Amino acid sequence: MPECQDPEDCDDDEECTTDTCPEGMCEHTAVVDGTVCADGRGGCYGGVCNFVRATVTFGDKEVVFDWTTDRCEDLDLPDQPARFVRAADGELVLFDGNAPTYYVSRGPDFDSLVRVCESPTLVSADLQTPESYENWEWIWAVYREGASWHALIHNEFHDAVAPNCKVGDPSPANPCWYNSITYAVSTNDARTFLKPIAHVVAPPPRVWTPPDTQAQYYYVEGYLAPTNVVRGPEDYYYALFHAIPRWYADDYVAGACSMRTTLLGDPASWRAWNGTSFGLPLTSPYVAGSDVPACEFLDTPEGELMHAVASLTYNAYLDRYMAVGEWGQWVDSQTLICGFYFSLSTDLIHWSDIQLLARAHTGCEDTGGPGPPPILEPVRVQYPSIIDHADSTTNFERPVRTPYLYYTRHNGGLDRDLVRVRLTFTVEE
Repeated sequence: MPECQDPEDCDDDEECTTDTCPEGMCEHTAVVDGTVCADGRGGCYGGVCNFVRATVTFGDKEVVFDWTTDRCEDLDLPDQPARFVRAADGELVLFDGNAPTYYVSRGPDFDSLVRVCESPTLVSADLQTPESYENWEWIWAVYREGASWHALIHNEFHDAVAPNCKVGDPSPANPCWYNSITYAVSTNDARTFLKPIAHVVAPPPRVWTPPDTQAQYYYVEGYLAPTNVVRGPEDYYYALFHAIPRWYADDYVAGACSMRTTLLGDPASWRAWNGTSFGLPLTSPYVAGSDVPACEFLDTPEGELMHAVASLTYNAYLDRYMAVGEWGQWVDSQTLICGFYFSLSTDLIHWSDIQLLARAHTGCEDTGGPGPPPILEPVRVQYPSIIDHADSTTNFERPVRTPYLYYTRHNGGLDRDLVRVRLTFTVEE
């Protein structure tokens, strides 16, 4: 601690500490957690503001997976955020597949990936019962520890029997979705994944109940789409996920939740954030015999829900955890900017206000007008993820200043490509 004569000598340029000069030596004391910082765009936690203002510049776009030439079958398309894991021998494995037959790409480096069509990595069980949690299955997030490749599975049950789940107008092929997160593991370098009998990680809080009237457009509920798994404070493994208490046509309630575990190989060990602690067991309502408590949504200081988080990493350049997703933000009462956004955190619980990564056609109703133009594609894009090719970690969880943004480009029909573009983050002083 430096010597001082008064508190002005001790200014550490950190608004989340109180600077004092007791007995001629500087002291810096953390302000109360939750204190507003960064002009209202962040909060102080552990003496640090979770908001860091950063600008983003873009390099050239590159196609990683071209559906017209690289697919194994017509339904083999990038239908999730891209994930990479490094095998023990250095080989890279790309997870970006689709259900019901899930393929991966492999290669010695990022420019030599080849789709493995000889044998799928996972074939969905496609059971027709909601309580099985074995329906249509995507390998959504993978974390390798030694010889074990732990996977969080995005699972969708589509009710094919209920009379009110027939096709509406407008509607997807089946508007009734019941979503859960389950577990599978590979011990042969991700060539096949198997589910244990007790494979459920995060089941919906309520049993499946079909709609009383004809479902128009969507009738959805449950937990789905987990982010990357990252190793965080106190050696816990963390993941964020999408929670939809209800999506019944225009009645839409959704948010992002957080869960953690110390045992990736034990699906029942995950605990969700309940608003005060990670103390919420994720119990099946079919086992409990009734509805169970739901997770608590995460939010930003302005209360804007982070409902569509796709990617979670620890950015070593910004020195914060970074969540990236598809959002829209009102600039004023008439201007909605849609695209990929990011939010920052020091503890994986409290998140800063969102910042625009790239304005893009993401499916939300962008109003046009003032603001940066869409710079990624003239068509819809989806599933953003941050991957740093220079990241030496096994599971690519620590990008630095110049990572790549990976995303799915919709070309029409089943034709989708996986595209990447290099980013450069610059902290604004």
